[in-house]
Amino acid sequence: MRRFCILITLVAFMLTGPQLAFGASPKDEKGEYQKQSETKLKEFQQKMEELKGKAVQLKEDAKKEFDKEMKDFQEKQVVANQKLEELKSKSTKTWRKMKAKMDSAINELDKQYNKMVSRFKKK
Repeated sequence: MRRFCILITLVAFMLTGPQLAFGASPKDEKGEYQKQSETKLKEFQQKMEELKGKAVQLKEDAKKEFDKEMKDFQEKQVVANQKLEELKSKSTKTWRKMKAKMDSAINELDKQYNKMVSRFKKK
C-alpha cells in the first residue's frame, strides 16, 4: 500500500512538475502581457496630455513641428491599439507571434515620445 501511495505521488509530481518548473501557463503569460501593454498605452496617453499642456509655451515654428510630431505619435498610437486588439483575439497558443509586433509598436511610441520630450529639454 505504501509503495502505491509513493507511486501516485511520483506520477502526480511528474504531471505537475513541468508547470512548476517552467513558470506560468501560456494563458497566464498572455493575460499578464496584455495587462502590461494596456498599462503602457495608458501611460503614453497621460504623458501626451502633459506634453500638450507644455506645448502652449512653444513658439510658432516649434509649435508647428510639435503638432507634426503629435500627429505622427497619434498614428503610431492607433497602430499600437490595433496590435493590442489583435493580441486580445489571439489564442493562448498563437499570441507569442503577436507579442513581437506589439513590442515593436510600443517601442515606436516610446521613440516618438522621447523625440517630442527632447524638444522641451532644449530650452
